[in-house]
Amino acid sequence: MTPGGTDAATDRRPLAVAIDLGSTMIKAAVLDVDGSLAASRALEAPPLAGEGEIREGDAVAYTAAADELLAWLARRVPRRTPLGIASQRSSFLLWDRDNGTPLAPMISWQDRRAADWCARQAGLDEEIARVTGLVLSAHYVGPKLATLVERERRWREWLRGGQSLFGTLECYLTWRWSERHVHETDVTMAARTAMFDLERGDWSEELLARFDVPRAVLPRVRPTTGRRVPLTNGLVLTAGVADQAAGALALFDPATSGTVVNLGTGAFVLRPMPDARERLPGYLTAPILAPADGRTTYAVEGSINGAGAAIDRFGRGPTDLPEQDPRPEAYCLPDAAGLGAPYWRPEWGFTLSDAAQTLDSADLRRVTLEGLLFRIRQVVEDLSPGRSPDRLLLAGGLTREPAVARGLAALVGRSVHVLDSHEAVLIGAARMAAGRPAFAAPATSAIDPGSEGAYLRSKYPRWKEWLRSLISDPRGQTRDTAS
Repeated sequence: MTPGGTDAATDRRPLAVAIDLGSTMIKAAVLDVDGSLAASRALEAPPLAGEGEIREGDAVAYTAAADELLAWLARRVPRRTPLGIASQRSSFLLWDRDNGTPLAPMISWQDRRAADWCARQAGLDEEIARVTGLVLSAHYVGPKLATLVERERRWREWLRGGQSLFGTLECYLTWRWSERHVHETDVTMAARTAMFDLERGDWSEELLARFDVPRAVLPRVRPTTGRRVPLTNGLVLTAGVADQAAGALALFDPATSGTVVNLGTGAFVLRPMPDARERLPGYLTAPILAPADGRTTYAVEGSINGAGAAIDRFGRGPTDLPEQDPRPEAYCLPDAAGLGAPYWRPEWGFTLSDAAQTLDSADLRRVTLEGLLFRIRQVVEDLSPGRSPDRLLLAGGLTREPAVARGLAALVGRSVHVLDSHEAVLIGAARMAAGRPAFAAPATSAIDPGSEGAYLRSKYPRWKEWLRSLISDPRGQTRDTAS
């Protein structure tokens, strides 16, 4: 979906509406009775600001864009239409509980200011993995709040003074849209903060003490579905869910061994798992659906902290992916927001090999795309050790770039399946809001291996060796070699 979107009227009563609070785009859509998106609209999210480890957003501007899309939805559908909200998982803000004014900029999930704090917490990584299913990472809310409390007196006063509330984006908007009555989030969002106990299904008192976060500022944790929150414009919030969870649920049946790759600003690879007890070193265990009347569904996940934004910095596609490699020694690490799974090394950002430094924009786009494909294959292999998943499904806005699916099919030597709609997150959130199963066996297109990008299979082992030598360098530091 591009800014603007479709606005065709429908004569049939819609099932539900949905909003996707993304990092790059904020989107809204109407789900028709046949399960398709009958109307949609998108606005660009306000750009982030900050240098080095800092990535902050304008909370007021972001809220205004979300308000505009909510009003657009309300004009198109009857009152009491169910609404589902999907949200980026680790961006958050603090606001005044009386007037709703944001007290500081929105802190993005891409912000890495907590890297030093994490490095000083000997032994906490084991507790984080055991209690939350996550790893100790600067990307998560808990370490960021601990860093802000440690460094800035005003954050200590805000959190301890009794006049502030904390929330991720969907939590703040729900509070505003419910006339400041409802301060809550769902299990899939709470689980991404590194402050949530998976087994107990509630905030961890022990981790809150570690992060120096008072429970009084935190929202109530609710199920993903089965909620009924009347909003001021007549819609009714019935589902709230993390964006990657919504996208995965729209694509795979948890009873299968399919693997989903959702490609947006970052890339996220998810495989369903039977329960919360499974742990895979370097990877995340996360709830993706916690219905009010059923068992929680979990997935194991690998995060790649650079995808669409990393590639598009070198111009728009399509990308030429030839049969033969024109730059055999040119390699890229695409994780612009710090190297993600399974390494979790925030000191390593977007990096090009020496041979890539002098390439033109077209070649740099291709080499960056190669790096993303290599990272995807690496994570897919780790999530399904010793076997291949039944299906490899691709979704997200970056699938508009044909070289992604064709290159991945060539790299893994098998067919990959691309969701025909680019809006898996909206579809999943809207179906959950309507009380339908998120999984709806959506239409996909199979992309078979061909000659395009055939060189990638032989280049992959060399890229892995380059990456190994790169991150073993003791001089490693966050850098962007394309700047």
